[in-house]
Amino acid sequence: MSRPEGRLPSDHRVRRRSVALFGGAFLASSLGLALDSLWLLGAGAWLLITAALLELVYRP
Repeated sequence: MSRPEGRLPSDHRVRRRSVALFGGAFLASSLGLALDSLWLLGAGAWLLITAALLELVYRP
């Protein structure tokens, strides 16, 4: 993996977006489990899928 100072600003934006998606997935999934809400659990699953695909497709 390259050093952080060698990355482009677009790399940092994609990384922040991916971390935000993982955080949103965790929050939505945990709320869905706590409130017994299937649509929140599904939204969390889709956020997790999106974050994982972003990490797989865009490798800085």
